[in-house]
Amino acid sequence: MTPPSRRSVLKAAALVPALFGAGQARAVAVRPLHLAALVPEHDSVPGFTAAFLAGLRSALDTTRIVLQVTASGPRPSQLRRAAEEVLQGTPDLLLTLGDGLPDLLSDVLPLAGLPTVAAGAGVAPTRMTGRPGLLTATLHAWEAEWLLGQTLAQRRLPTFLLMSQQDSGYDLPLAFSRGLLAAGGTLSGSGLIETAADQRDLIHRAQSSGAQHLHLQDTAQHHALALLRAARAAGLTVTTTALSATPAPAERISTVADTGSALWGGFQRAVGPHASHPAAALGHDIGLWITHSAAQLPQPSPVALIAALSAQQFAGLRGALYVTADGHLSAPLALHTPGRAAQPMMNRPHATALASGELRSGHLFAFPHAFPG
Repeated sequence: MTPPSRRSVLKAAALVPALFGAGQARAVAVRPLHLAALVPEHDSVPGFTAAFLAGLRSALDTTRIVLQVTASGPRPSQLRRAAEEVLQGTPDLLLTLGDGLPDLLSDVLPLAGLPTVAAGAGVAPTRMTGRPGLLTATLHAWEAEWLLGQTLAQRRLPTFLLMSQQDSGYDLPLAFSRGLLAAGGTLSGSGLIETAADQRDLIHRAQSSGAQHLHLQDTAQHHALALLRAARAAGLTVTTTALSATPAPAERISTVADTGSALWGGFQRAVGPHASHPAAALGHDIGLWITHSAAQLPQPSPVALIAALSAQQFAGLRGALYVTADGHLSAPLALHTPGRAAQPMMNRPHATALASGELRSGHLFAFPHAFPG
């Protein structure tokens, strides 16, 4: 499917009031929007789903929106059964958590007619615009890693890429290396973290490769802190990914919750211990997105809902948010260096590059579902 243009999206949005008429809208009782969320039963990133749902609930207008949550195991057969259960409830809007989930469920989800928001970490460059009514919202992990590679290339430091087994199954290693090499940087080598006992050997391999910098991809943070200490002791500078509640204290690029925002106090009280998890901010911003859209609709309908979602621009917990022409809720990215103010990153990869099959390694699982046994 060809993604809708900005002109077509705005044209559709302009039709929303006309679908009902001002007088008719006042006369018709508002029916709550039925939102169905399909989420992982188990996390391979600790706390991701719980934080996401806490953030989502903190922003939903419960007078206009009824939320139903269904959890699924990671196997395709389990996902299909869960999706079929969700669809029996005839929701107005489907929300999925896990990169690539709509692709895995393409034989179950209706080809048209059910608006869907696909949420996730954003570990693949594709926008998943595979059917009408599909929109996306992520933590921009792929873009962040690509941008970090670009940034390090400018420092002219030979870089060693060290990744966990989990991260090696997704597109983040490819994103980082493509960004680094495209900007003229040097990738001196790469290694896979398999056990805690590997740490000394891995740091030695990095040094032997001629690296002066180590980029660490350990999303679940099983080995990050120990490797960070060992790398610094060896004289290497370090950057890391930031998709967990307590990312290693190293330089990184990511979206970030604005603690100075007017939204922060209410968000923090609502989500409690989940406030530091980036998935909570993602859930909150999606909740705002849906709430703002539902407020425009006296009666939910697929066409009107898609139009309302596609035309939103609003202040979210992660800054100024807007929906791109291909239906992605875009949030700002910034370079975070311990002890320094965050630096906004403007040179994001072009949308045509993100959609290019050449830039995708082909992740195997629906992140952040647990791996199939």
